[in-house]
Amino acid sequence: MAETKTRKRLLFVDDEPSIRLTLPPILEKAGFEVHVAESVADALFEINSFQFDALVTDLNIGEEGDGFLVASGMRHIQPNCTVFILTGYPAFETALQAIHSQVDDYLVKPVEIDSLVTALRGKLENPSGKSEAKRISSLLKENTEQLEAGILAAVKRAGKGSSNSFEELAGYLSGFLKAVIEFMDQQADKPKPEALRSAAQYGQWRARGGGSATHVAKDFRIVEEAAYQLIQENLNVTDLLPLISDLKRLGIGLNLLMEQSLQSFVGSAKKTAPI
Repeated sequence: MAETKTRKRLLFVDDEPSIRLTLPPILEKAGFEVHVAESVADALFEINSFQFDALVTDLNIGEEGDGFLVASGMRHIQPNCTVFILTGYPAFETALQAIHSQVDDYLVKPVEIDSLVTALRGKLENPSGKSEAKRISSLLKENTEQLEAGILAAVKRAGKGSSNSFEELAGYLSGFLKAVIEFMDQQADKPKPEALRSAAQYGQWRARGGGSATHVAKDFRIVEEAAYQLIQENLNVTDLLPLISDLKRLGIGLNLLMEQSLQSFVGSAKKTAPI
C-alpha cells in the first residue's frame, strides 16, 4: 500500500475501447496509478472526485475537440495537473488551440509507449522546467538534418519530368532553406548575395535539365512544406509573440529566392530555345 501512495496518479481519457484496454495497463506497469474515463462526463466526474498529477486525453472523445473540454476542466479545477492531448492529426489549428488551452504537450497517435512515459516523467519530475520558447529560425537551425532528409525524400517522391539528379536538386533546396534561415535572423531586405547567386545558378541548372517554370515553383514548395511541417509539429515550443512575423519573413525570403531563380530560368530558356 505504501508503494501505491507514492505513485503518480494519472487520468486517461479515450472513447476507443481497444485503447482503454491496452494503454492503461502498460502505464500501470510503468509506475503510474491510472484512472480511466471514456467520455467527457466520466472525465469530469473523476476530476471532481480525485486529485491527479497528470491527464492524458484523446482530442476527439465522441465529438471533435472534446479533449479540450476535459483539459480546460482539469486546468480550472486542478491547475497544477500536467495535461497532455493525444491527436491523430496535429493540424496547425489543433496545436494553436492546445497552446491557448494551456496544454503542457500534445502527442501524435499512434503514440510510442516509451515516448509517452518519458514525456510524462519528464513533466512530472520537473513541472516548472518548460523549455524556453524558440524563434522559428532557431527551431529550423536545430533540425537542419531532419529538414534536409525530408527535402531529399520529397524530391525523390516528386522526381518526374526532369533529367536533373535528386541529390543535386536536394542540395540546392537545402541551401535555400539555410539562406532563408540567415535572412530571418538578419535585418537586411533581401537574402545575402551568395544566396541570390545560388538561386540564379539553380534556375540555369533547371533550364539545362529540361525543366519548366512549374518545376521551379514546385521545388520551392518542397522547401516551404518541409519548414512548415516542422514548425507545425513544434508549435508547443515556439515563441508565439513573433510567430506571425517570423512566418511572414520565412515566406518573403523563399519568394525572393524563387523570383531570382525564375528570372534566371527564363533567361536561360530563351538562350537555348530553337530559332
